[in-house]
Amino acid sequence: MTATNSLLLMPYPQSLSPSPGHFRFPSDGSIVLSCTEDNSAMPAARKLQNVISKVLHLTLPLSIGLRPTVLAVCSFSQDSDLPLHAHKITVAENGISITYSTPEAAFHAVATLKQMIEQTGRTLPCLTIQDHPDFGARGLMIDISRNKIPKLETLYRIIELMADLKMNQLQLYVEGSPFAYESFPDVWKLETPISGEEILLLDAFCRERYIELVPNQNSFGHMEAWLSRPEFNHLAEVPEGFMLPEGMYAPDFYPEGLFMRPGTFDTEDPRVLELLENMYDDLLPYFSSKQFNVGCDETYELGLGKSKLQAGELGKGQLYLSFLQKIHTLVTQRGKTMQFWGDIIIQYPELIPQLPKNIIAMEWGYSAEHPFESDTKKFQEAEIPFYVCPGTSSWNSLTGRTDNMMANLLSAATHGKNNGAIGYLVTDWGDFGHWQHLPISYAGFVYGAALAWNTAGNEQADVPGYLNRFVFLDPTETIGNLLLDLGNYYKLESGISRPNDTEMSMLLRSKLDNVLMVEQLTDVQLEQLAIYIQEISERLEKASLYCEDGELVLSEIRNGIHFVEHAIKLGKIKRQLVITPGKADKEVLHEQIQDLDVLLHNYRLLWLERNRMGGLEQSASRLVALRQEYQALLEA
Repeated sequence: MTATNSLLLMPYPQSLSPSPGHFRFPSDGSIVLSCTEDNSAMPAARKLQNVISKVLHLTLPLSIGLRPTVLAVCSFSQDSDLPLHAHKITVAENGISITYSTPEAAFHAVATLKQMIEQTGRTLPCLTIQDHPDFGARGLMIDISRNKIPKLETLYRIIELMADLKMNQLQLYVEGSPFAYESFPDVWKLETPISGEEILLLDAFCRERYIELVPNQNSFGHMEAWLSRPEFNHLAEVPEGFMLPEGMYAPDFYPEGLFMRPGTFDTEDPRVLELLENMYDDLLPYFSSKQFNVGCDETYELGLGKSKLQAGELGKGQLYLSFLQKIHTLVTQRGKTMQFWGDIIIQYPELIPQLPKNIIAMEWGYSAEHPFESDTKKFQEAEIPFYVCPGTSSWNSLTGRTDNMMANLLSAATHGKNNGAIGYLVTDWGDFGHWQHLPISYAGFVYGAALAWNTAGNEQADVPGYLNRFVFLDPTETIGNLLLDLGNYYKLESGISRPNDTEMSMLLRSKLDNVLMVEQLTDVQLEQLAIYIQEISERLEKASLYCEDGELVLSEIRNGIHFVEHAIKLGKIKRQLVITPGKADKEVLHEQIQDLDVLLHNYRLLWLERNRMGGLEQSASRLVALRQEYQALLEA
């Protein structure tokens, strides 16, 4: 029998009090909904019924109403005196009772019971759990715009994990054409976007699990895919593109500067609002949510082109606020509450009080040191509702940045809770090709969900244990800690701060003749990295995953390791090029070309297991270019 103190619960509840004794599920009996006039807990009851059937191989019928002739194995009863979203689970020797404030709370109570049953089997320890979330909205945002558009079954798998972790909001980040805008078929006809009908399926699947599918479409900056097209280019602030100002990129990565395609709207052209209206009217009808994230982050060229004169007279902040208010009007006209990324307005704190009071600011930042404390106070003081939005640190990392991820997630939760955030959104981006495989992000999903539910009680959450037991079903208990360790390879790099990046990822994305970065990386560091990754690769062979996609997960992790290994070898080649410019060992180059061919072959195959075809070749294009550079150097 499993003792209460050995139960692994994720998220860990606000209060758990053990009691003497145990309860054993009988072979007969019923799951009872106490009130004959209110069946709102029926989804929770059916979920519990399915869990008992699947795990315990018992068939327990549902019964509505209390009767002396019916043995109540588990009873559900609503208690309006409980706080919003709160529930109470009592396991006694004669049965289980769940009291709840809302149907969603009952569903979350069953998520806890599910974890208990999967660990204890038919015999549960007696206990009382009183629980409620710290954040009303506990969400996950998946980037479906940077090349990788998941298949429906991949999204369903993520949603099931979210439900197990008591998350209640999902956003799919849209810029460009990952959604099939019916008014603009030419924009996406060569892609494999998510259709409106598929959104309807996802929306229903989410609602069944008390998850709100919130539409998310960037509407101001990050419009490169649209503004680079001839039919929309005239709507850009700087139609010809621009050079990103110094200080906004790594000079050793972009020694010639960084050219940016046009990505920000001309705020004064009325045709911009007409385009947004058409896009919104194509997108929003497929979502039942009353919220809408319109993005509006990183408007780099605002005030640098057509609006330069106005920016000089009014200030960039006022230009930004004015256009944001116009977007807000479009959103409210469509019956939605507007969410927007807060990174621009936070630069102009004097303007924050001028924001509409029915708007939600999304305070994002992805470093361990991001100033969540001071930034959130600015929104709090202006009485603007806000979320905190940390990230998984998976993007631009190949295999994650574990320590940064955990510190970033914890900081957001701590300061968000202290300063009154109404929501917590874990973001998972896919910049520069979306090279990281899905399992790399799971640790961030799990830890973020735990902190969003109960920040103080989950600071030391057993993320590896949860991954081993509930996600990957690894009886060897290898994979959880291995993934966290794999995500810490970046700590063996040069030690230079690389915001939202790792040097191994940067090496693969930089031109072969750019050797500036490796001037900071020593031969000793590269060798230490090689040894570290080799040890992890050997540990991986001990893992035994019994989850449905276990072999796929192992292959994805091996491919991620291969990415890092290839980058290390590339670093060594570049170190040689520092000494002998334009010359490298031909045998080493030949081996590197063969290695990259294998890496790319496996990457393409793995991509198609979880994702749609569209975007794959664009994702692989930098690696293809690297191969060409290897070949040119070999033939030189």
